[in-house]
Amino acid sequence: MLRQVVRYVARAYWAASEIVLRLLGRRGPYGILKLHIEGELSEDAVEPSIFGWPRQHRGDYFNLLAMLRWAREDPQLQAVLVRCGDVRAGWAKLQELHRSLVALRAAGKHVWVYCSHAGLQEYVLASAAEQIVLAPAGTLDIAGLSSEVTFVAGGLKKLGIQAELIQMGKYKSAAETFTRSDMSAAHREMTESVVHDLYDQVVEAIAAGRRMDTDQARLLIDRGPFVGREAQQEQLIDALLYEDEAEERLRAQCGNAATIESKEYFARRRRALRRTILRHKRRAIGLLHLSGTVKMGESMSGLELASACGAESVARDLKELRERDDVSAIVLRIASPGGSGLASDLIWHEVIRTRQRKPVVVSFGDVAASGGYYIGVAGSPVIAEAGTITGSIGVLAGKALLRGLYDHLGITKEIVSRGRHAGLYSDYLPLGDEERQRLQTEAEFFYSDFISKVASGRHMSEPAVAAAAQGRVWTGRQAQALGLVDQLGGLERALDEAKVLAGFAADDLVAVERYPRPRRLWRLPVNLRPPRAQTPQATLARLFPWLAFLNSERVWAVLPFRMRFF
Repeated sequence: MLRQVVRYVARAYWAASEIVLRLLGRRGPYGILKLHIEGELSEDAVEPSIFGWPRQHRGDYFNLLAMLRWAREDPQLQAVLVRCGDVRAGWAKLQELHRSLVALRAAGKHVWVYCSHAGLQEYVLASAAEQIVLAPAGTLDIAGLSSEVTFVAGGLKKLGIQAELIQMGKYKSAAETFTRSDMSAAHREMTESVVHDLYDQVVEAIAAGRRMDTDQARLLIDRGPFVGREAQQEQLIDALLYEDEAEERLRAQCGNAATIESKEYFARRRRALRRTILRHKRRAIGLLHLSGTVKMGESMSGLELASACGAESVARDLKELRERDDVSAIVLRIASPGGSGLASDLIWHEVIRTRQRKPVVVSFGDVAASGGYYIGVAGSPVIAEAGTITGSIGVLAGKALLRGLYDHLGITKEIVSRGRHAGLYSDYLPLGDEERQRLQTEAEFFYSDFISKVASGRHMSEPAVAAAAQGRVWTGRQAQALGLVDQLGGLERALDEAKVLAGFAADDLVAVERYPRPRRLWRLPVNLRPPRAQTPQATLARLFPWLAFLNSERVWAVLPFRMRFF
């Protein structure tokens, strides 16, 4: 009864708003969509706000994909002009956006991309366009692909800190970040393999977009970067124009069609789609975002490095989704390097429970590794982009020993304990042989269980999983060849798969309910106590966040390293 009342009120609201907009003259014709793609393309839907109203992230990736799909299905739209700024996104997102621009062209739309300056990421995206326009004084900074791995063992030694770690899997090189000053042979082999495959994908995208063979594309990248005039001479771009000049030229090509800004276009199309959905029986697909480090407790929203998905928050959202009669299927969007082994297992269990009630399709974002991959194998099908960083089936265990730091600071501890291994988790006492063996046994158990869960979820034999495991990181394309994922594609493909599994017809219009919901500001945890004197552990946690993580968990399923590409 309540849902019916809400539906009637919503219909009245949208009808009234339509009348107001017509009276205000905001329903004029348009032919060219002006779209900005820049900054961090957030996986999270909303940020908290004071009164609980959802406030969309400025660079909401899902909304951007939705708008591109609406644009290619819009008969009124002739062209899209994309202003591509400093894009801070991984290759999986870039590949899906590239494919969306190609689909726009296939639908008969003109697609122009304007860049004042372009690096490799922006250029790969722009290569999908019919015309690439660069500012006259701009540069095309394409010079290849590389990965930087930071080792902090030397810095820890100077601070008197020792990382006592056990790794399961010879490629599970996260421990090396804290214990070595350079790559091991296995670490280098893995990194070179991933960079090589990603570079091949970049070259293939540029070559296809610019209609050249891959050898020519490689030679041009090797000669970069380019000033604008050089880029035009090499046919890497099509024109040197300012943004207003590019817009005028595109308008002339489209018969002086009117332009519409992306914000207004999104509002118009969403309003029209909502009216259509409200006329029919309400059925939806749930979209649950799992972003950032996997941890116990509550999730944390924010920028990529600050976000985390908490086991309690995710369990609560999955429970609501599986119990909602109007949600017919769920897409689990995972963009996580992993984290707590226990939290990963708890979330995996909740996904299994949910899948017993309704289909759960998994979509991997830029990274879905270790604990992120662990969670993903509970769903089916599992879909990744060719450039998704995934796999890393392996485990770490151990702790950070701070006794040397305490000595430097003149701090001592006296420990009174009972129990043979009572000091196992102390940051002051080193691991003894028996303690190390205890952690080794625990890590081996979790690693064996990890392999067993992957084998069950992927319908593979345990020896086959073990061969692809050892903590090794793969690209999505490599992972598919090994059977670790089912399909190559992005979030849009995952939503289409969920639609089919839920029994919808191909042309049915289906609402997408996004989770997690925004939390009201007054429900967020607030610390009203006066600040305390900072302990060495608290100071170090601010300087080195991963140290706090090391001493708060016993077993970790986390990506071996953070890859940065240039």
